[in-house]
Amino acid sequence: MQAVHPHVSQREDLVSFLCFIVLSGKGELSYEEQTYQLSEGDCVFIDCRKAYSHSTSNDLWSLQWCHFYAPSLPAVYEKYKERGGRPVFHPDDLTPFTLLLTDLYNLASSSDYIRDMRINEKLGSLLTLLVEQSWHPESVTVSRKRMELAAVKEYLDEHFTEKIMLEELAEKFFINKFYLSKIFKETYGTTVNNYLISKRITRAKQLLRFTDMTVDEVGVAVGMGDANYFSRMFRKVEGISPREYRKQW
Repeated sequence: MQAVHPHVSQREDLVSFLCFIVLSGKGELSYEEQTYQLSEGDCVFIDCRKAYSHSTSNDLWSLQWCHFYAPSLPAVYEKYKERGGRPVFHPDDLTPFTLLLTDLYNLASSSDYIRDMRINEKLGSLLTLLVEQSWHPESVTVSRKRMELAAVKEYLDEHFTEKIMLEELAEKFFINKFYLSKIFKETYGTTVNNYLISKRITRAKQLLRFTDMTVDEVGVAVGMGDANYFSRMFRKVEGISPREYRKQW
């Protein structure tokens, strides 16, 4: 979005979260009784249920932005703040943000038959990027912890359909399992197990919609071989059973 004249946008009580990046120009953000001066390369991530306003200066800014929401986001945003996440930060490299937001724009206007799934995937990547990039570690130990976690998360993303035990995961990355549990939740706002369940349920939804696999086969395919456990976890996350979900589509 390129501003065409100086203006102020003011909102409150929006059930969404806002991320935007300043591509060029300058402006200002008022949020939680603080005012932030924004310029090229700054990134904003705020809870729009709280009053906020932003305005471009005479040096008209150009932005990329996205409003999004999920039931888990308020809790994730609290964790984001607890671990040092700020309403405004300046990432070392803006490129990952611009690429993700461009992908989201393109998907939103596409006719891809699984557009909603792809958008959810990109929003998940954006949220992960925000959580990762906003952290300003104050010690080498914290920085090393972040690198360890990035490797763990990458492994989970690639192997989530396999049987993964916390003890084995900790051994693989030479991390104490209790320490791993603690820092994973601090960093990503969820436990290792819940992260795996979320990945598996997302994949299960794709298989239920776009394949003829039975519900039991889907459970096995996503690493949840026990049919009762799969159905129970699916209902817990989605509010309906796998069979009911399939009927909707």
